[in-house]
Amino acid sequence: MGISPSRSRCGLTAEPPGGPALLAGVGRPVPHGEASVLRQEVGAWLVASGVLGGDVQEFLAQGHLDLVVEAWGDVPRGPRLVAAAKWLVLTWILDDRFDEQWIGRPVAAARRTVRALTDILDGGPGGKPTGGLDGGSDGVEPPGDALVEAFAVLWRETAGLTPPQWRVRYAAHFRAYLDTSLGYLDEASPGDASLGASVLDDVSLGASALDDASFRDLGAAAPAGAVQTVPEYLRQRDQDGAVSCAAGWIELAHGLDLADEVFRHPRVADLLMRFNHVVCWVNDFYSAEGESAAGNGKNLLHAFTVHEGLAPEEASARLGALCEAESTTLEFLADGIARDPSWPGEVRAFALGLVRFTRALIHWTATAARYRTESPR
Repeated sequence: MGISPSRSRCGLTAEPPGGPALLAGVGRPVPHGEASVLRQEVGAWLVASGVLGGDVQEFLAQGHLDLVVEAWGDVPRGPRLVAAAKWLVLTWILDDRFDEQWIGRPVAAARRTVRALTDILDGGPGGKPTGGLDGGSDGVEPPGDALVEAFAVLWRETAGLTPPQWRVRYAAHFRAYLDTSLGYLDEASPGDASLGASVLDDVSLGASALDDASFRDLGAAAPAGAVQTVPEYLRQRDQDGAVSCAAGWIELAHGLDLADEVFRHPRVADLLMRFNHVVCWVNDFYSAEGESAAGNGKNLLHAFTVHEGLAPEEASARLGALCEAESTTLEFLADGIARDPSWPGEVRAFALGLVRFTRALIHWTATAARYRTESPR
């Protein structure tokens, strides 16, 4: 990936990292000047909400807040930045429920919790969960009132910080994320730990995918019928709401109030499509082995090996070239908007915010303890 001339405006360090060639040109954002205060504030919220139902420090040791302090290091600390950080962390917690509690089991408990969250989004601020949170006859408990209550409180807090158009867009994107995640669970029969869909597992990276032999058994565990073709994969990825939620966090953290017509503009729509592609495709490098072990065939590397007949090394090289080309295009398009005085300042800031978030995400996921695990994700 190339480094755009807008580096100084994004607040990026000049030194490229080591590691895989894909990361060699990605500047790492400077951390937030009040990083320790942000960490304490979000950590205190996790404790007070009880949303984890367990060891908060163990969760934080996975490095979740490292991304917050780098992705938004150029944003003054305030309520909107804190709200964005909470949404990012809460979505990870929900991800883990999909991946660890519900995967391979009857989906009734997941449906009840998703229905409760959807009711909150549909009801607006103060919306009450009406889906019922009892365990039900399947014997699998939903995550409990703490997660739903934390979600409802955060939605009310965010409503006081954002305009109606942001809330409508974000609610639609979060519902799409929930629907997609439930769809993955529906496709897995009970007892088959095959699929776990997620916004920031959709954004997961590890350190060694491009320079080791970790793909030697790629696709062996996932049934061929479960592996999407390239057109199927691209169609579903483009419709997935997970990355769109992340774009909403960027707008929220930066205190931007963008009109709906901005997102309908071809240049912005193209920019967001490239953002989606880079986030999802880079993830596929590093999540392929774990997904294959879990029987999940929704991965572009799987599509290349199973349906295009490429050897693992060839598939990796092809996906690397695609990621590099798409990320270069993302930075080019964002820089074009940022340098064009005909665009409103908030749109130009949003374009640069997408670039900074992407760079921070790549570096974070390449080093975070969250992805240093042998367990399938």
